[in-house]
Amino acid sequence: MNNLLNWPLLGTIYRSPALLNLLRVLVLALFSSAVYFGLSYPEESENPYTLAVFWSLFWPFFLILSMVTLGPMFCSVCPHSFIGKYLNRIGPKKLMPNWMRNRWWGFGLLLVSYWVPVYVFPDFLKVPFVSAMYFLVLTVIAFAGFYLYRNMDYCRYVCPIGSVIKSYGKVGAATLKTDQNECKTCRSFDCVKSCEWSLRPYLFEKKNNMQDCTLCMDCHHACDSVQWNLGAFAKQVSEPVKQLDKMAIWVFISLLAVITITMRFHHALGHSPIKSELPWVQTGQWLDSIMPTIPMIDWVGFSALVMAIVLTFGVVLGSFALTSKLTKIEYNRVFEHAGLALAPLMLIGALSHIGSFFFLHYASDLGNAFYWLVGSDATMNPLATRRDAWVHLFGLFNYLAVIVAAYVLVKKLKQLQLSGRKLVVATLTSGSMIWIYLGLVVFTQWAMMHH
Repeated sequence: MNNLLNWPLLGTIYRSPALLNLLRVLVLALFSSAVYFGLSYPEESENPYTLAVFWSLFWPFFLILSMVTLGPMFCSVCPHSFIGKYLNRIGPKKLMPNWMRNRWWGFGLLLVSYWVPVYVFPDFLKVPFVSAMYFLVLTVIAFAGFYLYRNMDYCRYVCPIGSVIKSYGKVGAATLKTDQNECKTCRSFDCVKSCEWSLRPYLFEKKNNMQDCTLCMDCHHACDSVQWNLGAFAKQVSEPVKQLDKMAIWVFISLLAVITITMRFHHALGHSPIKSELPWVQTGQWLDSIMPTIPMIDWVGFSALVMAIVLTFGVVLGSFALTSKLTKIEYNRVFEHAGLALAPLMLIGALSHIGSFFFLHYASDLGNAFYWLVGSDATMNPLATRRDAWVHLFGLFNYLAVIVAAYVLVKKLKQLQLSGRKLVVATLTSGSMIWIYLGLVVFTQWAMMHH
């Protein structure tokens, strides 16, 4: 039963090209309808559907929840890659220019176009028309990229969430592998021939690295020795990895800064009784007093973002440098090993937010979106309020994130042949951001309880 392709529902869909394409059509219809209604009904008061689909369904569940469980599963049903695969086949198949072959283009687009506005212009994407236009523009860029350039290079370099899914997909427990006994006698290499990326699935397990695999399942449809197995959680970051892409670690550091730490500053502590004493709040209020009035801008959010970025990058890179100096191990090797331990902090920690917000917002948002879509006057109230003590139990995921991160860190440091006192010192120094994250979680609870 470890092979997900043998599971009754999930396996039935992913084993069948027709059923998998049907699922992709349904996801495409959901995505397209959200864009269409956002353009047709541009105001939030007249359209609860668009925002619910994009921000209460796609982002928390299709992305975060799927990555922490099944890895890069979203890519297998992504509306852009579904259409893009066919555009790629009929296009001119140009070689993407060297200046575009950099993963920072897509990842940078995500940071600049989404995460910066979330904090600096918090009301901007809360307008259905703006959200619809945002995804429509991304769709046009995606289709142009798929059509023009070969080998699905759009996914690899330009897709805003491509590097995110590839990086955090390593934390999930599900990986693609092949039956090595059958591979030893194979001479046809059908799994390689069928792959749009020209990947070699028979090497995934040996390298502990699925590379750019999008779980499209073309390899399985070509050769049934390909399996989709449930294994050890976070195996692709805790065990030795061959041909590691350092971009994954930069993604972990960057999103730890702009999502986890910034949200801890701006939303968690920013809504606590000690809000007025926080440095980013005081700085934001000062900036607001001296800057000309700019519509919609949130200077407190801007200050929280900047301080979180400075703190995270400073601590992470500084702690790696200190560890390198103390252990006499090359900095790049410390970066490549200890950096992987940062992955669980954002991904598992995000389950705290997703779990509580499902009952506080997401469920009712999606329920009301459905009622609106079918023309019903019914309304759905949130399943819980912040006064319900049990909702705060989801905060335990923050502690689980620390435990998993610490576990991965120790395993990675041992792979550097560290033991005894050096291992303890390296764990304390290179894990500085893990301990700061834990301190912020505890400090937030203290602020809520003692003020």
